[in-house]
Order: sequence, then C-alpha cells, then structure tokens
Amino acid sequence: MLCLAQAAAAHDLQYTVSGAQAVVVRLFYVDNKPFSFEGYEVYRAGEKLPYQVGRSDGQGRIAFLPDRAGDWRVKAFSEDGHGLDFTLKTDAAAKIESADKPAYERYGRIVVGIAVILGLFGSLMLFARRKKV
Repeated sequence: MLCLAQAAAAHDLQYTVSGAQAVVVRLFYVDNKPFSFEGYEVYRAGEKLPYQVGRSDGQGRIAFLPDRAGDWRVKAFSEDGHGLDFTLKTDAAAKIESADKPAYERYGRIVVGIAVILGLFGSLMLFARRKKV
C-alpha cells in the first residue's frame, strides 16, 4: 500500500505564486474594441521557436515574464486575418525600454502634414486661376 501511495502522489499538481515583474501588452482595434481571445506568439530575438504561445484575455491583454534583457518580438493574429507584428526591448527587470509603433502611428502626422500642404497649395492654385479669367 505504501508503494501505491507514492505513485499516486506523483500526479498531485502543485503551484506557487510570485509577484514577478511582467510585460503586459494591450491589443485593441481603432474603435478601442479589445483584441479579445485571439492567438499570439512571443519570440526572443533571433530565435525561431516561440518563447510563449497563447491567447489574449477578454481585455485584449498579453502578459509574459522575460527571462533576460533584450528584444522581444510579439505576433498577434486572429482567424479573420487581422494581426500585428512588433518588437519591444526590455531590460533585465522586465521594464520596457522601447517598442515599435505601428506604421500609422509613426507616419500619421507626416501624411496629414503633407495632405494639408497639398490642400492649401491646390486651393491657392484654384483661387489664382479664377482671378486670371
């Protein structure tokens, strides 16, 4: 009976709880709707196998505990084709040092500025042609 008790104890599931510093990424659509319950993968820099795989929570959040400082690639994707692929950099304490921004955030102001300049130039050209006639 004693031998059977030890074999049964091997199937007992244990757990621990820690307050380690995690990186939390919140994913959402343009209308602020969360990217809920969608797949993601987190990769260490230069590695082909993912460090972590899972699904975002109901609020569109992904959390992971980096085991070292460096670049981390986050790929999020849904079954309907939406997705995001970006890189962030953390230090050894899991504090984010920098993160890539989507193209519309990086270049949005530049595009709007060019559009305003071209719009003003076009308006001036129309006004100038009216005076000549």
